[in-house]
Amino acid sequence: MTDKNIAPQNPQNPIVSLLCNDSPVRLERMVYQPPLIPAFREGSGSIRSLDGFSLEVLKATREQLPFVSENRLVDIIPGGARQEQSRRIGIVLSGGPAPGGHNVIAGVFEAAKRAHPDNAIIGFLAGPKGIITKKYKDIDAAIISEYKNSGGFHMLGTGRDKIDNTDKMAKCRQTCADLQLDGLVVVGGDDSNTNAAFLAEDMRDLGVQVIGVPKTIDGDLQVPGLLQVPFGYHSACMSFATEVGNLNSDCKSDLKYWHFNRLMGRSASHIALEVALQTHPNVILIGEEIEDKELTIHNVVRLIADVIVERARRGMNYGTILIPEGILEFIHEINVLIIKISYIIASYDKEAVGEESFHKLPFEDQVQLIDNHDIWRDYDSRVFLGLPTELQRGLLLPRDSHGNFQYAQVRTERILLDMVATYLRKQRGKGIYKGTFKHQNHYYGYDGRGTFPTKFDCDYGYNLGVTAFTLLANGCTGYMAAIKDVHKPLEQWRPIGIPLAPLMHLEERRGRLELVIAKQKVDLDSPAFKVLAQERIKWAQEDHYRFPGPIQFSGPCADAKPITLQLNALGL
Repeated sequence: MTDKNIAPQNPQNPIVSLLCNDSPVRLERMVYQPPLIPAFREGSGSIRSLDGFSLEVLKATREQLPFVSENRLVDIIPGGARQEQSRRIGIVLSGGPAPGGHNVIAGVFEAAKRAHPDNAIIGFLAGPKGIITKKYKDIDAAIISEYKNSGGFHMLGTGRDKIDNTDKMAKCRQTCADLQLDGLVVVGGDDSNTNAAFLAEDMRDLGVQVIGVPKTIDGDLQVPGLLQVPFGYHSACMSFATEVGNLNSDCKSDLKYWHFNRLMGRSASHIALEVALQTHPNVILIGEEIEDKELTIHNVVRLIADVIVERARRGMNYGTILIPEGILEFIHEINVLIIKISYIIASYDKEAVGEESFHKLPFEDQVQLIDNHDIWRDYDSRVFLGLPTELQRGLLLPRDSHGNFQYAQVRTERILLDMVATYLRKQRGKGIYKGTFKHQNHYYGYDGRGTFPTKFDCDYGYNLGVTAFTLLANGCTGYMAAIKDVHKPLEQWRPIGIPLAPLMHLEERRGRLELVIAKQKVDLDSPAFKVLAQERIKWAQEDHYRFPGPIQFSGPCADAKPITLQLNALGL
């Protein structure tokens, strides 16, 4: 352990010691070295074809990505060839932060240095924009030591820029050529790995190989049978579960508050599912189930209110409620409005002159413009006008740079809370509800993205980085680094390379169909969801609260893995 990694002692100035930037736990985490999985203990490893999985490629993908569409699934086995010449590899962090990202960089760096001491790693700053603008820094052992096992993406910074036109692609090509890169590692979610696929296709003539690494706290970047979970998901879920567990303790203590909790998860409810299994709340909304049952927003309000009424009848005027932030996408009547409004906004802005834009119009003019559009129907107007004003305004908020609706900007938990309160007043008037309804609303999102990674994500992220380097060392491009069987002990983890092309599907973005990697939603037939569906009946009526506590780095809880991962592996 170096002097840097020892908590400073300054008896002459205890304030300096107490307010040191590096906390004791941060210093302890800096010296943890994630273990290599068996495939990498004899060197970088070599590849072979992995059979037994059917991966189909869309016609549209073959047309746009003919080169990477020929890739086949590969397995990584021990015993790689010695690297004779040094290589220069770039790495970029893309999209929202996820705990474990710094360990991916550490895995790439340390695998590269083991393969050849002159290998160089270059980190692009502020996400894909750093490639476009050629903003970067050289990564060395000191930087790796400072950031290993820490949360966030602040080693390099991140961004959501999409490399989606010929000008941006040309600038990326120029950057990679100027820096004489042999490879590029793109760490990100579905949009970022889509970028990786197009970069691999376009830069093959430069000799620049591109590998993606699966990252998203939402947990929706999965490939059944091959990629069970992206890194960052477990850490964020445990961070959120700690907070929800604390609220369980609070409401059980003073017996008077209903806590409405919105959890990150834009297009899938994996976070809500995991946090529910960790904490046993009284109401759990799973977007995919709401979609399957074709529930309206008023059905959802009644579902929540019915639990509150029943618990009040039992003398329990308190509880916790979990709401995935992307729930609106799963309510059909609302999702139709989102899709149509997104199209109308994109069409208006495309034809706007000068500084004009849809979002510079007054709210009343926005509503009038939508109401007059050809794709807007009378039924759409009835649904829209029947919603609370806050939700109406939320549906009109600006879309992100990819044309996506920004669910995080809509206070869905507050909107549902107000609608439930209105419904309960009506039930009280009928003599059905006789309880008291005091409430608090909370949003858990950005805090979980920056938490310390769990030991699972430390080890997982690090070995994903080594997997990415190994794929590059074996001449692969247009692949996503992955590790199979992570529900098993680390000794049984299997690194693989998944071709990016078969993961693509056509999705409407900004009024047109684009190729993007498909998100994996919660499987309602999965063992994890079936267990939840069975257990939550008693959780609704009685107190079975679970208190997971903070993330642990030592002791029996240090090796914990997502409960959903473990339940699904049971094959119930």
